[in-house]
Amino acid sequence: METSARLREGWASLLLVWAMLLVTSMAILQADLTDGLYIVPIAATLALLSGWLLGKSVFSERTAHMIAIIYGLFFVTWLVGSTLPYDGPWRERVMDLLGRQVAWVQEAFNGGTSRDGIIFVIQTTAVFWLLGYLAGWYTFRRTYVWRVVVPIGVVLLSVVYYYNGPKPLLIYLAIFTLLALLYVVITYLTDEENRWRREAVRYDRGIQLDFLRAGLLAALLALLLAWSLPGLKASTNISDAVAGANTPWRTFQDTWTRLFSSLRSYGAGSSDPYQDTMVLGGPRTVGNTLVMDVRVSEELPYGVYWQAIAYDTYADGSWHVIQSDSEPVVHYPDDGALDVPVTAGREVITQTVTSYLPNSSFLYAAPEVVSTDKQMFVDATFDEEGRTLVTALRSRFILRQGDQYQVVSRVSTADATSLRAASTNYPQWVLDRYLQMPDDLTPPTLDLAAQLTAGKTNPYDKAIAVRDYLRTNIDYNDQINAAPEGVEPIHYTLFDLKQAYCTYYASAMAMMLRAQGVPTRVVSGYALGEYTPEAKNYRVRAVNAHTWVEVYFPGYGWIYFEPTQSIPVVERPESGQVASGLTPPVPVPDANRALTDDELSDLERANGLLDGTDNQQNQGLLGGVPWWQVATGATLLIAAAAALWMANRYNQKVEGDVGRSFLRLGEWARVLGLAWRPTQTPYEQADTLVAVVPQGQQPIRNLTRQYVLQLFSPTRSMDADFDPRQEWRQLRPMLIRRGIVNTLNRTRGQKK
Repeated sequence: METSARLREGWASLLLVWAMLLVTSMAILQADLTDGLYIVPIAATLALLSGWLLGKSVFSERTAHMIAIIYGLFFVTWLVGSTLPYDGPWRERVMDLLGRQVAWVQEAFNGGTSRDGIIFVIQTTAVFWLLGYLAGWYTFRRTYVWRVVVPIGVVLLSVVYYYNGPKPLLIYLAIFTLLALLYVVITYLTDEENRWRREAVRYDRGIQLDFLRAGLLAALLALLLAWSLPGLKASTNISDAVAGANTPWRTFQDTWTRLFSSLRSYGAGSSDPYQDTMVLGGPRTVGNTLVMDVRVSEELPYGVYWQAIAYDTYADGSWHVIQSDSEPVVHYPDDGALDVPVTAGREVITQTVTSYLPNSSFLYAAPEVVSTDKQMFVDATFDEEGRTLVTALRSRFILRQGDQYQVVSRVSTADATSLRAASTNYPQWVLDRYLQMPDDLTPPTLDLAAQLTAGKTNPYDKAIAVRDYLRTNIDYNDQINAAPEGVEPIHYTLFDLKQAYCTYYASAMAMMLRAQGVPTRVVSGYALGEYTPEAKNYRVRAVNAHTWVEVYFPGYGWIYFEPTQSIPVVERPESGQVASGLTPPVPVPDANRALTDDELSDLERANGLLDGTDNQQNQGLLGGVPWWQVATGATLLIAAAAALWMANRYNQKVEGDVGRSFLRLGEWARVLGLAWRPTQTPYEQADTLVAVVPQGQQPIRNLTRQYVLQLFSPTRSMDADFDPRQEWRQLRPMLIRRGIVNTLNRTRGQKK
């Protein structure tokens, strides 16, 4: 092992790798996805030291990796075991961790849901051990800088991508990018210096500072450029390509949610907090971020929600969407209104939605949507008559901050008397999907459902009875822990905890009604929000994120109920006039029409809000265009000009020095695929270059002669009137042309 104080790869490389690992692990800690993650930076540091020591050892690659695996298993187990909340013998701790990991694997293969938070801690710690060890190995045994930077960067990007909470994680990505670029620059320079020393090549020690300065400048410019780029809207072709990969990606998201349901809920992959799987998990954090403004013609006189997605299947503590056999339908505005079932007792409302989320896909609107001015993907199944049964509406193009869309909905105004008198002759598609029951729903839950609905002769009164019980007997608390392993979440809510938030309230009501033969579904989106009379719009924030219950009534469609204690109850009048027939056809909004003055005014007002302090949503590097982009662009131009000036000055400094000029000839030789051996004289080295670039014979020989004079002349003298920069002005274009030709030839050869 190398014991000298001077590290051949440079101490800066070690410190930069360690800093990259720490930045990534600190981002994990800031995301606060679960408890116990404080051990991650410790594991990364120990792993980096292991990679360093094994990289410097005499062990073969295979032996070193086996040692790293053994030590990794030991340290990961020790670190994770130290986070367990009991003081048992270590043998019991190890067996406990092993048993929980085996149980998680079984859940993964059997399609179950895991609510064990320690699994995420185990696997994250193991990942960072692997990252740390490989970073040390590929820095100090085999110098592959991209095998160090890329894996750590991918993990950090995944964290930033998944997390949509209130903490600004992008700063960690910016710091990592800066560190990574510096690491690449310094590693390259260190390798070159080591080669020069082996070949007894003289070089200017000041080159280290020049490289570092240039690398730092390039990193800062790259960060500024990435930060200021405008948001890019996908073309139709790109959007269609993404849509083709949408299903497997959503499947991955659902699997992740299922297997790591204990993670604190911040959403995943986009700024929308909803996915095709909704787990009854632990505490939730929503914040107060501005989500959207919904403009209507007048204040709505009844309870309305802004729907995102409807769930139909409950199993193992999670709600799922049964996907249709076909891909999502692409709907264009000029195709006409959605072919949805038409039901009685509904009022047509038009909503103009201004989205403030930086990366949204759902089209939020009051149910039931019949048309929109946005091209969209319709997640749906179909009834016996081929009509569309909408699960969710997603914009064909990602919505950015300030984007607007218009939606026409038919909102139920049916009164209680009419719903009591509704038929119970349910269509077959309702019976097939909305009476599903899980096998693990406990007998006490079923007994409670029977007691609450005893004596009720119609589904409406049964729904009211269950709703009122939950609102009266279950206290609201959005910081409850997930149900313990092996305990059914609804039972846990009703009989053990007696506390809940919206997803638990809605799940309990839906399952108890299904147990009594009443078709239900659970729907997620946003509550109404705060109405502003002057603007005639509802302001919806992240805190309004909500889940509720809908009950199906033949002839009237899906009717929403509110079981959550903290949300005002939806009261329907006992009697009233139900629409005598069906609502007339709804015109489709014209997507190509010009905006009215009022709409333009609202859009300007919305854009103004984007610059204020209301919107604290985490933004991506390619987020919407802020007002300061022009200023940033001007700064970039100035910085680019400064960079060019500094580069030119550095170039003149190098080419104005005979010794450094000759070293640059050697660099060009390597670019052209030539090998300058240490046993060759400067003239012999120059001849190899002349053989490839014969047009540059004179300047190459002139530079070489002056280098020899400077190096070996007793007086260290050279021709007084010699200016190496003049030689480079002749030689540089020749070398560049030869380099391009060589590159093209190699490309053609690879194709053949």
